[in-house]
Amino acid sequence: MNNARRSRLGLSIAAGLWLAAMATALQAVGTPWDYLPTLDVVQRQLELTPEQEVQLRPLFDARISELQQLRTRVEQAPNKAEKRAVLRDAKHQADAFNASVENLLTPSQKSKWRELRSETREKLKERYEEKRESGE
Repeated sequence: MNNARRSRLGLSIAAGLWLAAMATALQAVGTPWDYLPTLDVVQRQLELTPEQEVQLRPLFDARISELQQLRTRVEQAPNKAEKRAVLRDAKHQADAFNASVENLLTPSQKSKWRELRSETREKLKERYEEKRESGE
């Protein structure tokens, strides 16, 4: 097998594993706030201006709704292929949300936002591992 084909296969396998882990995590962990820092936390840590807060509130509200719908779609997916399709769609939604948020931030706020998102992902991963280890 040539290197390019092997590389694509490796990426496909990695993406499949990531999607499977996300599907399990979505089912194992509670609310949409588990996946997204609250606007209050964002406001405090990024020191948002009042104008930024007004602009971000509808984005966060819409994202919470998307996450609730996502969880329902994952739970109702009849098979793994459908769950993977839902999660691919979720990845695109997350990327669009993050781009929309970042468009409203200053360069230093963007850096803090990325840090906050990373921390949130770590906490989610830890909660998932704890639940998995406890057999819930």
